[in-house]
Amino acid sequence: MYCAKGPRLVAASGVAAMALALGACGGSVSVKPPAGSRGRVDDPRTTKTNHVKCLRDKHLSVQEVGQTKLQIGPAPGGPRVVFTPTPGAAQYDQISGNGAYQGAEVIGSALLYPNQGSESELKSVEDCLAKGVTG
Repeated sequence: MYCAKGPRLVAASGVAAMALALGACGGSVSVKPPAGSRGRVDDPRTTKTNHVKCLRDKHLSVQEVGQTKLQIGPAPGGPRVVFTPTPGAAQYDQISGNGAYQGAEVIGSALLYPNQGSESELKSVEDCLAKGVTG
């Protein structure tokens, strides 16, 4: 390659091109997850909005059942709540025709089974489940 300014200009432009090319290499991003978060699954009953605390603040007897359920008051008469992964999953379950979901009310990602709960009890449960629900 011939350049009127001589070989120094060609060499300098070659070095500049290499510097630009290598400048994009080796960048790093350091992600620091919160301590103890590795391998932990969010609990839908207490993550984002603490539904259990809300229900207990309303003086309701709440029992956590399994990974995704709440029993309010004594079973089988008291209301029962089952959390699904998403609000869409809760809606699907409700309209799927599966008898297991019959009679459930969808509130966000929760399915509320009223059973023989009183009106005031159900109102408190609905209010707590609705906290943090958008749309």
